[in-house]
Amino acid sequence: MNHAKHAADSEQDKGNLAMMANLAQYRSRPTDGATWLGSILMVEEIGMFPSSGDIHRPISDPTPLLSHLKHLYGPQALDVDEGHGLTVMFKNWRFRVRVPASEPAIIINVETRGDSQLMALKTAELLAQLERFENELR
Repeated sequence: MNHAKHAADSEQDKGNLAMMANLAQYRSRPTDGATWLGSILMVEEIGMFPSSGDIHRPISDPTPLLSHLKHLYGPQALDVDEGHGLTVMFKNWRFRVRVPASEPAIIINVETRGDSQLMALKTAELLAQLERFENELR
């Protein structure tokens, strides 16, 4: 079995459908007598870093939420970057919260180092934190 197909099948078996959708955009491009390895390398990278994909959530004012998440997760993080929203990095996982310019919303993305179960757990944890934060505002 082709390595790229095996990695793609593995991602699908793990339920990492967001990555499968992303992978569908990239196909091998043969060149003069040589096979382009870009898609194979990307499949390997996807397997190494499972991702939740972009999760869009409407929110009227994202700034207090970003501060809340930084306060909550920052102390135990290896790195915190507020360059384009908020990126918080840990040893085995990271999350990004971006604020689109076109709408009052946030885009959350969670990635792990080869652990799709941890990715699902941390995604659920972040969404629960968002839910609690929104409920406190009401």
